[in-house]
Amino acid sequence: MKKFLFIFLLVPIITFSQSAFISGNIDLCDNEGKSDITVSFNGITPFTFVYSVNGIIKPSVTTTENPYSIITDQDGIYELVSMSDATSSGSISGSAILSILTSPTSIISTIADTIQSINPSVQFTSESIGNIIQQEWNFGDNTASQTINNPLYIFPVNSSGQGVPDTYQISLIVTDYNGCMDTTFKNIFVINDYWMYIPNSFSPDDDQINDKFCIEYSGIRENTFSFYVMNRQGEILFKTTNPSSLLCRTNSGWEGKDLNGKDILSGTYVYEMYYQEWDGWKNTKHGTINLVR
Repeated sequence: MKKFLFIFLLVPIITFSQSAFISGNIDLCDNEGKSDITVSFNGITPFTFVYSVNGIIKPSVTTTENPYSIITDQDGIYELVSMSDATSSGSISGSAILSILTSPTSIISTIADTIQSINPSVQFTSESIGNIIQQEWNFGDNTASQTINNPLYIFPVNSSGQGVPDTYQISLIVTDYNGCMDTTFKNIFVINDYWMYIPNSFSPDDDQINDKFCIEYSGIRENTFSFYVMNRQGEILFKTTNPSSLLCRTNSGWEGKDLNGKDILSGTYVYEMYYQEWDGWKNTKHGTINLVR
């Protein structure tokens, strides 16, 4: 009688627990484009799933990617509705929240965007919209950015040529309390030019009208300035080397008195003026002043 030996092999049975999990808790600034909501799977590819946003069901997605990214900028709560892999349906879990934050708006304000090279300073003001907590300024002159509020900045003068402006592109990056940011730009032009206004008469009679001889100027080297008033015999009646002492805009000027402080009689007098422009050009001006009392 034959005997048989039976050998039983225990073969493990591999089972898959098909499932999908959605996750993400994201704050997205509304000027940052889109973000990722992540869906992770267990099972055999391909995976097919359906999700909803604020309860509104979206079209089904089939993918071999694991995890899969939903690229979106839609504000709301993201939840899975169903999933299946290559063999059967599976379980779903998790949720994701995408919150869209209103970004600030960066705005640069200046009194003027064209300035004279002799005084190349600009007061910058941020009129940005939003709960701003930080201003970062760059002045376009190869210097480092500055984190400062409403700066007064003095620009370098490159001397690119008389009448040819130096151009600087200013940028302002603002950040709000949510960490959202915005950037804006503004061009500032530094004019390498000068001008001089010299009147030909004044009436120092204390009537508050044209009582002083005064001038206006821009783009000169003030330390090179000199001004003389003489009678027809060449005698110096008045002189100054301080051009700002003659500025109309500050209500300064010559009141028609001689070097001893005495009133000069009505008449026509000769003046001479010397100064250098910002780039070194020398100027000599001659003319007459009518003094009327």
